Amino acid sequence: MLQHAEQFAAAGIPFVFDPGQGLPMFDGEALKHFVDLASWVVVNDYEGKMLSQRTGWSLAEISKRVRGLVVTLAAEGCEVWIDGEREHVPGVTPTAVVEPTGCGDAWRGALLFGLEKEWPLAQCAALGNRIGALKIAQRGPQNYQVDRKALGL
Repeated sequence: MLQHAEQFAAAGIPFVFDPGQGLPMFDGEALKHFVDLASWVVVNDYEGKMLSQRTGWSLAEISKRVRGLVVTLAAEGCEVWIDGEREHVPGVTPTAVVEPTGCGDAWRGALLFGLEKEWPLAQCAALGNRIGALKIAQRGPQNYQVDRKALGL
């Protein structure tokens, strides 16, 4: 993971550091290095606490080292941190809660879509919240349909 991050940074390729379940494998120094190489950081609330604890940096401090930091909060939406300032992006109420498997992947796919379109980070996160609400209403990790027109895409 670190080698890929270093290669992206050396080539000038922006990337999201999203350590997920791999975060416990790294000590504070390695995590600091990842953050300093990354363009954006995405973590859930538990991972955000662990990242702060291991690096010794607050979320505000981490956000000053990258273009933006997103902390996902499940049904509560997410926090978008830019230059030390936090903005809450509210969650979206799903039509049903059927299966959460794949919601994180759906959310991240929407985030990457928005980043590729050069949208503001809060707009990317808001789309992620909408796509996550669509996904959780369907059984299976990839069995949901995205109506681009309904989403204004």
